[in-house]
Amino acid sequence: MDMRELVGQLTERIQKLNHLSPILPEEELYVQFECETETAVVAISKYKIGQKEKIDERRLVTIRGSKEALESLINGRLKLQQQIRLREVHISGSFRHMLLLESLFHLSKPYRYVC
Repeated sequence: MDMRELVGQLTERIQKLNHLSPILPEEELYVQFECETETAVVAISKYKIGQKEKIDERRLVTIRGSKEALESLINGRLKLQQQIRLREVHISGSFRHMLLLESLFHLSKPYRYVC
C-alpha cells in the first residue's frame, strides 16, 4: 500500500467520525507524511479534509519515518509520542499541532472487534 492510500484511509476515517469535529482547526492544518520514497500531504480543518498538493508552510507539520512506522501510526498500532521516543518518526512543526495530531490519530484509529 502506498502513502497516498494510507493517508486516504486516515482522511476517510476522520471524515466519518463526527465526534472529532470540535477539535478540528478552523484554518487548514497541513500534515506531510514522508517516508523513504514517498510523500503525501493532507489538509485538515473543520470544513474540509483531503489530500493536497499546494500547502501553506506556516501551518505545516511534517512527519518523517519509515513506511512501516508511518503505517503503524496511521493505523493506530503505536501512538505518535511512542514512535518519537523510539526514534521511529521525526516530527517538525508546532507543539500545539503535534498534540492535535496525537489526539486525531488516537481518536480515529480503526476499531478491532474481538470475535
